[in-house]
Amino acid sequence: MIKTIYSPRIVAAALIVLLACIAVPVPAQAQHGHMTPVLGAYLKMVFAGDVSGAVDLFASEPEDRGSMMLVDRFERRFNDRADRLDLSRIESPVVREIAELFQTYWLDALMQEAPLDVLEERLKGRLDDMLIELGFASALDDEDTLFENVEAFIRGEGYFAQSGRTPPLLDLMIWTSNKTAVESVELTDGTYDVELNYIDDFASHGWSNFAAFGMASTGGWAEKDGLYCICRHYDQNSERFKLSFLKHEARHYADFELYPELQPADLEYRGKLTELAFSEEGTYRLLEEFTRAANRIENAPHPLANWYVVEGLSRHLLEGEHPADARAWESVPKEQIRQAARLLLEEHDDMLAKMEPTTTKGVIKL
Repeated sequence: MIKTIYSPRIVAAALIVLLACIAVPVPAQAQHGHMTPVLGAYLKMVFAGDVSGAVDLFASEPEDRGSMMLVDRFERRFNDRADRLDLSRIESPVVREIAELFQTYWLDALMQEAPLDVLEERLKGRLDDMLIELGFASALDDEDTLFENVEAFIRGEGYFAQSGRTPPLLDLMIWTSNKTAVESVELTDGTYDVELNYIDDFASHGWSNFAAFGMASTGGWAEKDGLYCICRHYDQNSERFKLSFLKHEARHYADFELYPELQPADLEYRGKLTELAFSEEGTYRLLEEFTRAANRIENAPHPLANWYVVEGLSRHLLEGEHPADARAWESVPKEQIRQAARLLLEEHDDMLAKMEPTTTKGVIKL
């Protein structure tokens, strides 16, 4: 499962894409075989940032291979809190402490131990106190500056870092390998030359990877200066890489300039439509994934964007009826789907153009 991190930090896009850090259930299938009902339900919990119902899920389907695979690991990680990240490769004791603070926050947030805003304020307060001791000015009232300070310190210790929000939770990724190249990426509104960072060798892989025991992960993200790709998640010659990473994240990269305040759900909506607009072999696969993962829930831009993609395409292609089954799209010619995706992008651009492009937060609502 791939998710997207967004930058600016409040954030989105990612997402997961899908993640963009988008959500695509590939690693789970690749590593563990075909997706089972329990695996699918558990991953849906993960992307909503709430796995507090997982024990009941496993108990309801004890013979499901997903239950058998996850029940003991879940108990050790989330209830006993014994199965933690291996941070031994981080030589800096302060960077290890920062990673530990995030890990404790993830465990508390994912298990709903307290309201999310309370847990976030606790984490930010502890980070700010630590950074003050290291010579940084307090940034407790400025989340962007606080996480810029976190990253600056980690970089000063010899690591690469990305922190901020991968909705719905605050995130931290730490890695040691970063190579760059320039890619020309065609989008529906032109071709963009984008700096692509190939990153690897992770000490902290983010909250979705942690929660999903490696079955899901941030696959990359876009920033104003370029794209960041965890490319070992992809076959770089595949259509999936070209669509779900390059096209999707390049759409975010372009939109950061066109619509600098656009909210995560709108960014994801545009990224997913861009995937469909250029899809060939994977058209039905993408739409099946978007349909299965669609959900109108708060603080989860990927499921919400999926819902709006399905709603928009249903309006144009299925006489307004949401598909009863994700495979219903196979009755629609692929070219019609591609054309409808482009039309929805144009409609979205038209709506944003009627607002102030530099300040609009978008039109997608819960």
